[in-house]
Amino acid sequence: MKKYSSEIKNNTTILIITHASKNVAEQGIKGPMVYPGAPNTVLLDKVFVNLENTINLTSAVIAFDHKIDCPISTLYLANLREFCRKRDVRLIVSPTSLAMHNQLTATAAFLHGIRAISTKYTLLFEHDHLFLSQIDWHVVDDAFSRGIKLLRFNEFDNTSKPESFEVVEPHPSTESICLTNYYCNKPYLAETIFCKDLFEYAEKNIPTWNGIFGSLVEGPIVRKMMADEFNLPENEFRSRYPIALYGPVGAPPLIEHFGVFPGRRARWTKKLKQVFGFTV
Repeated sequence: MKKYSSEIKNNTTILIITHASKNVAEQGIKGPMVYPGAPNTVLLDKVFVNLENTINLTSAVIAFDHKIDCPISTLYLANLREFCRKRDVRLIVSPTSLAMHNQLTATAAFLHGIRAISTKYTLLFEHDHLFLSQIDWHVVDDAFSRGIKLLRFNEFDNTSKPESFEVVEPHPSTESICLTNYYCNKPYLAETIFCKDLFEYAEKNIPTWNGIFGSLVEGPIVRKMMADEFNLPENEFRSRYPIALYGPVGAPPLIEHFGVFPGRRARWTKKLKQVFGFTV
């Protein structure tokens, strides 16, 4: 039997955002946090092996949020250059500093990275995620043939999330995907021009917050989408934001974080203290 060749897969570049350290003072966390493994690239190796095994795709651009005043970041950059040389990956360096908030520096890296993509499709993949299983490229091709512009791979099950105002609904003509009203930086595959349009909007409204709208480029995009959902007819909103989740309603997670990093643990601890009324 002839092996299936996906048109989208053959025209996709992976965009991986990475950093060695970041400033999250706006979250009440003092001092810069270091990416586990930095300045080595062992965790990026793990990501690429996972991508090879689950989607058989490694054509990539790595956008590096480089804190020029951080020695670990400088060492990480040298190792990234060697990593990219061996894997034939393009490296895009976005120079920032530890004095800048993470939302500003990561958003800049997103923008530098997406502008370097020339293929029709982009798979956004942050450096701390893994696929839990292989994806079916028939499903991906079918989704985009139905007018979807951005297909998210969920870290959670495909259900509505009232706490983030996400509403998940069945697709009217297929059970292999479901519709969502929500953008998220978790891994997704999208038409590159659609990504660029969203990210260019983010550049005009670079976030300096965390919370209900999300941080990084999520914040301004989700806030703009919510405003449009409040103020546009439903069919016009869906036409402007044709976003779907891979899999039917209720489908299990397809993505995971590989480990609880110190920064994530600190954020969870802070949130728990707030929930239970402790001073933070």
